Amino acid sequence: MAQSPPPGFVYETLSDGQLVNATAMAFLPDGGLLITERASGRIRMFRDGVLQTAPWATVPVGSFSSFVEQGLLGIAVDPDYQNNRHVYVYYTEPTLNENRIGRLTESGGSGTNLTVLTRPGEIPTDWYHNGGTLVFGFDGTLFVASGDNYTASNAQDLGNLLGKVLRYELPNLTVPANNPFAGSPIYSYGHRNHFGLAIHPVTGALYQTENGLAIQDEINRIVPGGNYGWPAVEGNHPAPNPAYVSPLSTYSPTIAPTGMTFYAGEHFPPAYRNVLFFSDYNMNRIHAVTLNAAGTAVQNEVFFDSLPGGGYGVLAGPDGSLYVLTNDLGGYGADELARYVYTGEPNPSAQLSAVSNRALGGTVTICMHSHDGDIVVPWLGFSRFAAPVPTIYGNWWVPTDVIGSPVTVVGDDRIYLPMSLPNNRSFLGLSLHLQAISVYSGTGYVVTNPSELVLRG
Repeated sequence: MAQSPPPGFVYETLSDGQLVNATAMAFLPDGGLLITERASGRIRMFRDGVLQTAPWATVPVGSFSSFVEQGLLGIAVDPDYQNNRHVYVYYTEPTLNENRIGRLTESGGSGTNLTVLTRPGEIPTDWYHNGGTLVFGFDGTLFVASGDNYTASNAQDLGNLLGKVLRYELPNLTVPANNPFAGSPIYSYGHRNHFGLAIHPVTGALYQTENGLAIQDEINRIVPGGNYGWPAVEGNHPAPNPAYVSPLSTYSPTIAPTGMTFYAGEHFPPAYRNVLFFSDYNMNRIHAVTLNAAGTAVQNEVFFDSLPGGGYGVLAGPDGSLYVLTNDLGGYGADELARYVYTGEPNPSAQLSAVSNRALGGTVTICMHSHDGDIVVPWLGFSRFAAPVPTIYGNWWVPTDVIGSPVTVVGDDRIYLPMSLPNNRSFLGLSLHLQAISVYSGTGYVVTNPSELVLRG
């Protein structure tokens, strides 16, 4: 099916046919995009506009058919990756007895030293309903989606970890003291099968996509200790029940929602700021959901675009683009990586983001989008001028507190600069501003747009 996004947007195919059963994505602070392949256990690297042939790492998984939901299912990059080099994965181990959460450590440009963090038998596996999505919160805790293991009663049983959203502290999966059930990693329960988790960029609240059995799928705002009703209710069917947390949206007939992300970038039109995007498997679509300011209700939902095939994942990138995984060949997993870019984005441009959601005590990413060969000089400030200051190079918005070294844009018209931030609570809630000057063809100078990141943690 041909793509027809809203006016001004372009669908760019980045790789088609080179990925095999891809399921999840996560950005490194240096701009590298890690992509999991479910059946092979390979983690592929997309960097500088190219999908690398050699895997970044290979996680040992079992042997699976095209349509099962087992294998390498989830990935998340540690917020403090710049210092500890940790990447976390969720996968089905080779004997097919259990799903595991493991930790890889980058060394020499590859993921090494896979360390199993879950206890033996803690998360059993089945062909279907394994969950596997991982996402970090503002405070650096790790959220994990687990399916009901194809046994509906598991979802209501607080004695096991199936059909739940789990929450852990790192690096060793300890249980946070403020979890809703003392001594347990369970954060919410009553879930059937889920493929998407995302953090609201302003409130820090957790959101989830959930697949129903046959009547209603759901988009949920996850609250600590919340019971989401499966198997007693599916969406709001047979009727809304005050004993359970009601979904934000339901979908009937079912669409099989998959990956989700919030757009917190500054290169799409302002109407897309903090919009929730999610993909679906059944209808081959990307949805755009506008929430109220509190994130507690849906104000509007539209179909953003049709994908070439089933949707598996969507992720906002540190370059201000929206990345997607899709497959027109069937089976569980994508063969195509693409992104949506907005043609109205200024060029050159700048964006500041925290790719793993935590800024304080974590790593932020400066992205400069210019032309290959351009030289850019970024600077940061804790304040911003009330009005632009005209200069011979362009409008100056950000006073200079910290200035970076000149860097050359070398690949995919983008350069990424990671920077660690201390966990200094006096900075909490402050805005960090970015701007840069770009030198092109040896003689031209342009000042970029200003970018803002509110420091949360």
